Amino acid sequence: MFDKKNNQNDIILSAFLSFFCVYGLSREYVVGESSFVKANSFFTLLLWIILSALFYQIKKNLVFQEVYSSFPGAVILALSQRIGAEFSATKSLNLHNKNFYITCLAITIVFMSLFILLFRYWQTITKVLRKSILNRWSEKISNSNKFYFIIWIGLLICWIPAFLAVYPGIYSYDAGPQVWQIFAKAGLSAHHPVIHTLLLDGCFYLGHAITGNYNTGLLIYTLVQSVFMAACFAYAIYYMKKNRVLPIIQLVAFVFFAFNPINQIWVMTTTKDTIFAGFFLVLLVETWESVIHTEDFFASKKKVVKYVITAILMCLFRNQGIYVLALLVPFVVFTMKKYRKQFLVILLIPIVVVKVITGPISNMLGIESANPREALSVPIQQLARAVTMNPDKVSEEEKEVIYQYIPKEYVDTYNPVTSDTVKEGFNRDLFEKDSKTFFKTWLSVGLKNKGIYLDSFLFGSYGYFYMDESPYWISFILYDGAWLDEGQNILNIQRESKFPLYDKYLRAVSYGLVQERVPVISTVSNEAFPFWILVVVARVLLYQRKLKKLLPLLLVFGFWGTMLLGPLIAIRYAYPIIVCVPSMLAVLYYENNNK
Repeated sequence: MFDKKNNQNDIILSAFLSFFCVYGLSREYVVGESSFVKANSFFTLLLWIILSALFYQIKKNLVFQEVYSSFPGAVILALSQRIGAEFSATKSLNLHNKNFYITCLAITIVFMSLFILLFRYWQTITKVLRKSILNRWSEKISNSNKFYFIIWIGLLICWIPAFLAVYPGIYSYDAGPQVWQIFAKAGLSAHHPVIHTLLLDGCFYLGHAITGNYNTGLLIYTLVQSVFMAACFAYAIYYMKKNRVLPIIQLVAFVFFAFNPINQIWVMTTTKDTIFAGFFLVLLVETWESVIHTEDFFASKKKVVKYVITAILMCLFRNQGIYVLALLVPFVVFTMKKYRKQFLVILLIPIVVVKVITGPISNMLGIESANPREALSVPIQQLARAVTMNPDKVSEEEKEVIYQYIPKEYVDTYNPVTSDTVKEGFNRDLFEKDSKTFFKTWLSVGLKNKGIYLDSFLFGSYGYFYMDESPYWISFILYDGAWLDEGQNILNIQRESKFPLYDKYLRAVSYGLVQERVPVISTVSNEAFPFWILVVVARVLLYQRKLKKLLPLLLVFGFWGTMLLGPLIAIRYAYPIIVCVPSMLAVLYYENNNK
């Protein structure tokens, strides 16, 4: 009788929770311009029945640990979905609307249920994968003694169609200004990583010396970058094999790197983000090596030196690398007790070395230092939006100060999706003399324009956590190149596609976003996908109490945080963590399979 009564209570509770969720999903701005479901739709009735059954199944044997373990991750994903949906539809966020909180709670309950199912059936999922035909087939390749070279060469072979399509490479993004620094004798500037400028321009000089044509230089650069990136990806997959990750996951990682059109395009593109992504991925893998096999790692001088060199090169290819490494420092103090000092040393050495190279040494060589405006995109945009969208709530005194740092003619060019036009006029000299007044004014204006500031921030960041849209400014990917207009293309770089059909396909991915028409593929290729994977993997590791394995994920989280502070939403900014997705998923199996 007691069990029967409990069953009845469970059914009633499940039906009630399901009704609340369906009601929340029928409110406006859940995932689009209107609602996820219509209140008077037959599909809504089916959804209510399905969710009722789901909640009832979960309620059986429910333990408190499942609830509190699933709640934080569910809240993060629910807020990401809800905020992104409303902002995507209205370009604003109304926190005073009660539906905001109803829908957030409804989505949170759904995500909590999915997390609980994942926690419960993780081992079952693993067993199914292990027994699959693909896993047995993949195991044959994984057992090869030449596994690393098979993967390395295999990736390069799979990239041949893309290479022929864009032959001799994609001369785009900041390549033009970087070439201008040396070939037009404008002088080296740290605005772009000097090491990448020297590598890129060096390839052009070499190509011209060999054939008298700078297109050969672009070909050399494309080949060098492709070989390097294939080596990095192969290393990530090899590390999965080393830690006995299921061969089917190794296969999925290979397919992700080899056939993902987003990956194929960036491997062929002359942007600093690509090589940085390679070093970032290797450092992520090496950081897992250091926390999972700590004694072996620190017993090997070769591994320690390799870690330090990789970290230095990563930081030299993008300044964000320093901040990402610095984020690890306080957590290392609390988690790596026995090897705390050694770990701090291998983190601090790269930071110090890079600071010396980009500071005193660069100054001695006459290299122009980076403009601080590059780190101020968010406050610059917020001030410009407040002045242009809500001038009545910005005092004349505040406007006078703002125009000293950002002249009015630049503020008037305000574009909500990119800070480039406004920050172009930023008064660097004044800021370096008196940054305090700038931030003081920014804060005082913000206290009167909270909604303006929030919307401004979301214009430049929501694409990194909301997966139902791929926002962009000019185009999703500058596939046909940049700085190729008359007078800008001083090296006369020309595209000579050897595979027009594949070229048409990659162009459709870059401009038409054809990948978004295919379920699953559209999600995997979205720039917000790495963040969602990060949250899910972190929650599973926390539930399994494998806290040390969370430490390397801080690298991904730290870089994702720097993206939110960038000048605009761009797929190339997310590329360094996109390539980390297979390794983030694989880490869930590292320790289990070692046992």
